Amino acid sequence: MKSHNDGNRTLFESIAFPEVETTLKDWISLNIEKYVLIGDVALSFYIKPRTTQDIDVLFLMNEDIPQNLNGFKKSRAHAFLHTQTHVEVEVLTPDFLNISFELAEKIIETSIINDNIKIASPSGLVASKLNRFSLQDKADIEQLLLTQNINMSQFPLTENQLKNYKEMINYIKK
Repeated sequence: MKSHNDGNRTLFESIAFPEVETTLKDWISLNIEKYVLIGDVALSFYIKPRTTQDIDVLFLMNEDIPQNLNGFKKSRAHAFLHTQTHVEVEVLTPDFLNISFELAEKIIETSIINDNIKIASPSGLVASKLNRFSLQDKADIEQLLLTQNINMSQFPLTENQLKNYKEMINYIKK
């Protein structure tokens, strides 16, 4: 499989495990609004596909997260378990991710639609990873910077997030 998506690979073609694909298709069929796909499944759409076994979605507010979902059961405060595949869908909010509401809004606003789901843009994924900035986040940001057109000018980044972004740009230039 290609190391990054040149625009010819669909989201479902980017998913390594059939159980994750089934779960995502069932999630999409629920017609939930006000969220965007983030995390490894979203990353797999843009860069080399990952073998992740969960799905992460970002909602703006806790009130936007549905409570009863056909085919899913609540497994913990911010997660639903698909009753057929046992794949977990983590439902995240700006507070949970420790990012601003405005940044989350921009991540959702700049998303694209593929296979009937909003997927965070490459720049939105970078923005979502600049706060925690773990080793894995840095590796993800590096891959996005090397393979995608990243423009952070429209994202309301904090001083620390901007510092982390500049660190990654400088690292890539070396």
